[in-house]
Amino acid sequence: MLRACDEYLGNDVLLDVEDLWKSYGETVGVAGLFMRVNAGAIHGLIGPNGAGKTTTVKCIVGLLKPDKGRILVMGRNVNSDEGFKRLVGYLPEAPSLPDYLTPKEFLGYIARIRGVEPGEETRKRVQEFLSMFDLKGYENRFILELSKGLKQRLALATVFIHQPKLIIMDEPFIGLDPEGQRLVKNLVKNIVSDGGAALVCTHMLDMAERFCTSATIINRGRSIAEGSIDGLKKTVGLESSATLEEAFFRIVGGIEGGRL
Repeated sequence: MLRACDEYLGNDVLLDVEDLWKSYGETVGVAGLFMRVNAGAIHGLIGPNGAGKTTTVKCIVGLLKPDKGRILVMGRNVNSDEGFKRLVGYLPEAPSLPDYLTPKEFLGYIARIRGVEPGEETRKRVQEFLSMFDLKGYENRFILELSKGLKQRLALATVFIHQPKLIIMDEPFIGLDPEGQRLVKNLVKNIVSDGGAALVCTHMLDMAERFCTSATIINRGRSIAEGSIDGLKKTVGLESSATLEEAFFRIVGGIEGGRL
């Protein structure tokens, strides 16, 4: 794997994925992936559709059990220590919400299972995030009745309500209006500036370049490059003024052609 020799490489690692493998029968989803996400980073996991991004994320958050490899979240092994889940805020690519709970009930439930102190603190957080995500007028309706956009906002509220240290989001901005995108980006930046980190799984290279500070490039289930956004450009001889898209195709093409 290409690794950019730059300021990205640090010692305070919040997420460490080592030699991750996951298959579905005869189909290999992830084939020896390595990735590190440091404190203070908004880290992109970028690659084409079918590259293994979502499988990787599901292994990290404990929804899938890896065939091989080790995943540490703030030093906790996700395969043996369930306590890591209270440290993580997770948004799947296609969130599944309970139709016959209200937003108020659902946020309260998520807050409790993620370790927010029950009682007044949970009620306070629920009201705060209902307001923040413009859900106050819908707090007592069934989730079934909400529009697609409101459901997306509710799903995003669950990511942040317990004030996690590590944010993991799979294609978070698809279908989200510009105001909602700005809110989420600001919430992520606040967590990162306070010593946390974020992993953003996406195939949208222009968004990754604007939002992320570092990235791992994945292709055919393998991590093929990692580093800061500018560092990735430099590994293939590009100036910082070049685009991440140019660097991505040079890296992928170089690996597949045996030139890197």
